[in-house]
Amino acid sequence: MTAFPEKLLQRIADGAAQRDAQREQPFALINEIKATGFGARRLAAEHGGGGASLTETFDAAITLAEADPNIAHIWRNHHVALERILNTPSGHPAVVRLRDRVLAGDMIGAANTELGQAQIGGGGPFASRLVREGSGYVLNGKKFYSTGSLFSDWLYIPVSLEDGTRVIAIAPKGRAGLDTVDDWFGMGQRLTGSGTTLLDNVRIEADEVLLPADIPGKQTVFGSTIAQLFLTAVIAGVVSAVARDAAELLGKRKRNFYYAPTSVGAQDPLLLSALGEREADAFAVRAIVLAAARVADATYAALQRQDADIDTHLQAAARAAAKAKITVDRIAHHAATALFDIAGASATLAHLNLDRHWRNIRTISTHNHTAHKSYALGNLSVNEVPLPTQGFF
Repeated sequence: MTAFPEKLLQRIADGAAQRDAQREQPFALINEIKATGFGARRLAAEHGGGGASLTETFDAAITLAEADPNIAHIWRNHHVALERILNTPSGHPAVVRLRDRVLAGDMIGAANTELGQAQIGGGGPFASRLVREGSGYVLNGKKFYSTGSLFSDWLYIPVSLEDGTRVIAIAPKGRAGLDTVDDWFGMGQRLTGSGTTLLDNVRIEADEVLLPADIPGKQTVFGSTIAQLFLTAVIAGVVSAVARDAAELLGKRKRNFYYAPTSVGAQDPLLLSALGEREADAFAVRAIVLAAARVADATYAALQRQDADIDTHLQAAARAAAKAKITVDRIAHHAATALFDIAGASATLAHLNLDRHWRNIRTISTHNHTAHKSYALGNLSVNEVPLPTQGFF
């Protein structure tokens, strides 16, 4: 199952460096990807979608991230919403409506994090609140991280009711009072639309609110694992881009150091060996991500069967995703730096913008802390303390 036309991928890759350097948001390219049906590819077949496996989905994400990791990352929250609410047995009106829109090509974004909210212990109620007004609600609040929402058609918004109960509001992007602000200025992943979402007296109808009982709790836990593995898949794609760009630069390198074993850089056995290592890196990180994806596929199947030992499956998927992150991050950080050892000082020229690979890897890998992941894995192995289930695993 081919996810993207090759010509589209090539155009995405050809413009990636310039878009990053000049902060050109890829609205037109995202619309082209929407038109391919990519957003419905993972939606379960029983709901009219393509029924792609998670292994196929992550393989496609790596390929897209090799072309441009910003564009791949933009689709992350869409796929998290697929696992948390759409690929479930729910017949809730908001879920049914959203499935139909995804089949029509729409993208789902998310407005999640609030600055100042306590994280340890799972946190309390959101500051963003739904207040009863007539037959529905009015929503006010402010969300900090909203990756993909700038390009989305719908927003998945975790908020609280007046009594503090956490719920999910589903709203179309064009709803009055809902504004996505392009104010994300991180050093990497500059074009993911990860800025602020402002919620100013937004009308939310009663059938646009998902209560805790409307969403299978285990599916929410699984969605968190998919969110983390998707990030790792994007990093794997950047490692592939490093190998690609290293090969292109080395192939063009005619000059070499006077003390090198050959006069032409493209024939230098040391540089060719270094390139081979980058290609091995790209092969390895893809294999690692897809190995974790296969565990996730087994867990998804268990969720659909409603296995009695589903917690064991969920822990296995989270464990595989954590191991993948720890290893892929380590390989990726080295690969992005080693690129410059292959291409030499000329690779640092600003117009090439090759530092974006390191910046993107460094930015994505900080989304959750590697040391906490490795500690949790060790604590599970030795002390049988389960991995956290409230997010980031």
